[in-house]
Amino acid sequence: MAFESTKSYYSISEVTKIASVPAYLLRYWENFFTELNPSRDTRGNRRYTNRDIAMVLHIKELVYEKGYKLGKASELIKGKPRDTEEDHKTAEILRLQKQMGNDKNRFHTIEERRTLLLREIKLEIEEMLQMLG
Repeated sequence: MAFESTKSYYSISEVTKIASVPAYLLRYWENFFTELNPSRDTRGNRRYTNRDIAMVLHIKELVYEKGYKLGKASELIKGKPRDTEEDHKTAEILRLQKQMGNDKNRFHTIEERRTLLLREIKLEIEEMLQMLG
């Protein structure tokens, strides 16, 4: 969902639609990431600004797309120096997980082909036995 940049404040339900994350996760991130701190109206409802929404989308990118744990994502947002060794390890782990998923799919396809071939062989043997006997 695109959001209107002319609007000053957004409710938590609007932000959940914009960022495609549930409200409980936004509330949890507010406790974990001090940089994400929406103001409140007189009734205590959260009022997210465009800056808050940008922060939510950045956190989502770090956690969901780049695979960082919340602690590391928090460090990156706070601007602490990166441990490039850890970044390389994370990238390698993500690459290996993707490769394992591909290998699993490839194995499943090979297993299906093998099963079909064995069924065909079985049918041919049964036909030969009927012809002989």
